[in-house]
Amino acid sequence: MKKTLLPLSCLLLPVLLHAQWKQLADFLPTLIQEADIPGLSIAVLDQGEVAYVGAFGVRSQDTREPIDEQTVFDAASLSKPLFAYGVMQLVEEGKFDLDQPLYKYLPYPDAASDDRYKAITGRMVLSHTTGFPNWRRGDLKILFKPGAHYSYSGEGFVYLMKVIEKVTGKSLDDWVSGLMFNPLEMDRSSYVWQEKFEDNYAFPHGTIKQTFKKRKPKAGNTAYSLQTTAKDYARFLQAVMNHEGLQKTTTQKMLTRQIRASERNWRSGPLSESIGWALGWGTEQTERSQYFWQWGDNGPFKGFVMFDPASQKGVVYFANSSHGLTIAPAICERVFGEKHPVFSWLNYGTYNKPVNQLEKKILAEGFAKAIPPFLDKNGKHQDTLQISERDMNALGYRFVSRRRYEDAKQVLGLNMLAFPSSANAYDSYGEICLRTGDRESAATYYAKAAAIDTSNKQAKDVARQLTKPTKGNTTFTLEAYSNAKLVSVAGDFNGWKELGNLMQRRNGVWVTSIDLDPGKYEYKFVVDGVWIIDPANPAHVYEGNHHSVIEVK
Repeated sequence: MKKTLLPLSCLLLPVLLHAQWKQLADFLPTLIQEADIPGLSIAVLDQGEVAYVGAFGVRSQDTREPIDEQTVFDAASLSKPLFAYGVMQLVEEGKFDLDQPLYKYLPYPDAASDDRYKAITGRMVLSHTTGFPNWRRGDLKILFKPGAHYSYSGEGFVYLMKVIEKVTGKSLDDWVSGLMFNPLEMDRSSYVWQEKFEDNYAFPHGTIKQTFKKRKPKAGNTAYSLQTTAKDYARFLQAVMNHEGLQKTTTQKMLTRQIRASERNWRSGPLSESIGWALGWGTEQTERSQYFWQWGDNGPFKGFVMFDPASQKGVVYFANSSHGLTIAPAICERVFGEKHPVFSWLNYGTYNKPVNQLEKKILAEGFAKAIPPFLDKNGKHQDTLQISERDMNALGYRFVSRRRYEDAKQVLGLNMLAFPSSANAYDSYGEICLRTGDRESAATYYAKAAAIDTSNKQAKDVARQLTKPTKGNTTFTLEAYSNAKLVSVAGDFNGWKELGNLMQRRNGVWVTSIDLDPGKYEYKFVVDGVWIIDPANPAHVYEGNHHSVIEVK
C-alpha cells in the first residue's frame, strides 16, 4: 500500500500553534490568583485545531491537589450546546422536526394547564423563546406567548430532553454517548456521574474560597448536568467548527440567529444590536466578526465557551469558583484580540473592578486605610460611579461570610448613606446590626426597609419579631449560648430561612413561639450562623441531612 506523505507545513502546524498559545501559561496563574479562583482548566482552538490545553491551580482549596488535563468539572449550561448539536443530527436524519409542536411527540403534564404550551417547538427551546421561566418555583408557568421574544430557560431544555428520549428510545447520556462522547473520544464526559471520575474531579468553591461538597448527578439533565474537561469540550468544539457529524448546511442552520435579545438580558426592553440567540448557541456581532458562545453557572462552578467560525478560533474554560466568570472578558480578549459586548450583557463584572480592589485592600490594610481612594468627593460614602449599590451590598455580605462583621457593618453603612431611598440597603444594614447583637438598631432599619418596600415581607416580619413578643401554638426553646448574638429556628415550616423565626433571650433561655398547623416538621437552631440540632429533643431524622423533628397535634 502506497503511503501518503503529509507536507511539512501540515506536520508543523500543531507544534507552531501550541507554541503561540503557550503564552497563556504565563498569564493565567496570575489571573486566577487575582480573581481568587482556586482552579482552572482551559483549551484554545486555532485554525480548527486544538492548539493549547492548560490546567492551573488546585482541585480543592482544602487538600491542594493540583488540577490537570483529566480533572472533571461541572459544565453547567455548557451542557446545552452539546445537546443542541445532537438534536441537529436528528433533524438532519429526518427523525425530528424543529417546527413540530413538542406535545405531538410527547404531551407534557407539567405545562398542560396552559393551552399555549401546544405551540412550543424544538426551535423555540433551542433559541430560548418558549415562554417558560429559567426554573420554576412551584408549578411550571408560561410567562408569555411562545415564540414572542427571548427569555433564557432551562425548563425548555428539560422538556425537549424528554421528547428526544422518547424519539430515540434512549436516555440522554446513552444517546449522546453514541453520537458524540464515543466517536469524538470524549472519555472524561458524561451527563451523569461515572465511577471513573472519582479519582480526579474539581470541588466547588464559594466567594471566599470555601470548599463545598461536589454534587454528583445520578440523572442526566441537558440544561446543566454535563461533567467534562476543557480538553474534551474542545474536541466537541472542534467537531462543530469542522462539520464533523453534521453537514455544513446543517451547521449553518444551527448557527443562524433566530432572535435578538433585549439589551439588558431581561425579558423585555429595547433589543440588542449585538446579542441574540441561534439554535443552542448565543450569538454576538462585533465590528470584526460573528461569535457564538455559552456561559455556565452552577453557582460555585462557572464556565465559558466562545468561538469564531471565520477564523476557526475558539476557547473553553471551566473554573471551580463562584468568581469564575469574572475572568471571561480578560481570557476572550487575549484569545480573540478584541473586547466583547456579551460580558456587559451577562453582567458578572470583572475580577479587577473597583469593588474587588477595595475588598483586597480592606483585607490587607483594614477598612480605615483602604476606603479613602474609593470615596465620593463628599467623603461620606463610596463613589457610586465606581461601585454600584449592588456591588457594595455583595461586598458587605462577603465580609459577613468571613465573619468580619465590623468590616461588613462599615461597608453596608456606606451603601445605606449612598442610597438613602433603597429598601435593600436598609434591609442589609439591619441584618448586620442583628448579627452583631444590636437588636434595637436592627428593628429600626428593618422597619425603614419595610416602609420603603411594602412587598418586603421578611423585613416587616423581622422588625415585628424584634419589637413584640412572639405568639403561636408551638414554642421552641434553647438553653445556654448566653453569649450568642443571633439565634433563630429554621425548618420546613419557614422554608429553612435563617431569619425566618428569630428567638428572644428571656430569663436565661432563647425562646420563640410559632403558629403551626398539625403535622410533623423538621428543624434546626441557628446560633450565630452555625446550624445545630435541638439538644433537648431526642427525635431526629438522618436522611439527606441531620434534622430535629417535632410533631404538632
